[in-house]
Amino acid sequence: MRIKLREKLTSINPLALVLGLSFVFFILFISISGLMLLRHSSPSTPRAGVGASLFSGGSVGVVELNGVIMDAKKVIKQLERFEDSGEVRAVVLRLNSPGGAVAPSQEIYEMVRKMKKPVVASMSSVAASGAYYVACATKKIFANPGTITGSIGVIMEFANLEKLYEWAHIKRYALKTGKFKGSGAEYRDMTLEERALLQGMIDDVLQQFKKAVSDGRKLPMAAVTAVADGRVFSGSQAKGQKLVDELGTLQDAVNEAAKMGGIKGKPKVVYPEKPQKKLVELIMDEATSGGKDSDDESSSSHLGGFVALLRGILGERVLTNPASGFLPSPGIYWIWNGWR
Repeated sequence: MRIKLREKLTSINPLALVLGLSFVFFILFISISGLMLLRHSSPSTPRAGVGASLFSGGSVGVVELNGVIMDAKKVIKQLERFEDSGEVRAVVLRLNSPGGAVAPSQEIYEMVRKMKKPVVASMSSVAASGAYYVACATKKIFANPGTITGSIGVIMEFANLEKLYEWAHIKRYALKTGKFKGSGAEYRDMTLEERALLQGMIDDVLQQFKKAVSDGRKLPMAAVTAVADGRVFSGSQAKGQKLVDELGTLQDAVNEAAKMGGIKGKPKVVYPEKPQKKLVELIMDEATSGGKDSDDESSSSHLGGFVALLRGILGERVLTNPASGFLPSPGIYWIWNGWR
């Protein structure tokens, strides 16, 4: 039986086989695309601008600020959408960040400070440095007892690799237009003038940070200066220093925001609408995560079988690492070899 099957398979014209497989993949692609379009056209979870009419009593919007702060655009856009929404009455800014760059932290701070709707901060595992800067713009700050927060300070880091270059017999030099151009270069130590210049700059940024804390927390500058040496606090310690208002969970922050926004009863919560991913991006996400870490259960259920088929034909390493090529993987190369 096996011999007859192999004889039948080997008699198939390779061009016809390729065309047949291409047709199958085309049908699968159209089917998956249709499923994804249907899914995105019908709301499943409460998000800003989606199903808003269901919330007659008003809603609380939650904006998440996660990871190192390097860009403010995404968070500001989400805050603007909630500010413009007729349904959202108040916002909770959920912080889980060790801080980051100064300028984007200041941009988010200014956006929050200028919002007409009440904004409440909810601190997760960590909300330090730039993240605490942002929190100071809110009407009220909630932290967990074990939250790591504070770190009011500014830091600039440099590396001096001069000795390493000497050991490697590498000679670095630069042409510059002023004595301060190239300050902090790694191939030499800084001069006293350069150190003084950069120290003056970060001292100025620290003053900006301290003023934001003093204004937002309504604390005298002397009280802020006393703790503005880069130290971190637990949530309970920060409450003792009046750096946070209450110890509580995200839900506590939502309830407080709802109260500030005039929402009666249990508040309804909405999150910013997630940007729709292209089909290829969804397939690659499913392939690399195996569906285990996907935050979109519907897309996983739609794509799981399709990706499993791709894995079987193209091979695991081809799908998850396109640079690996076809030869090291089982997939098509193995099939063609087996049919010869």
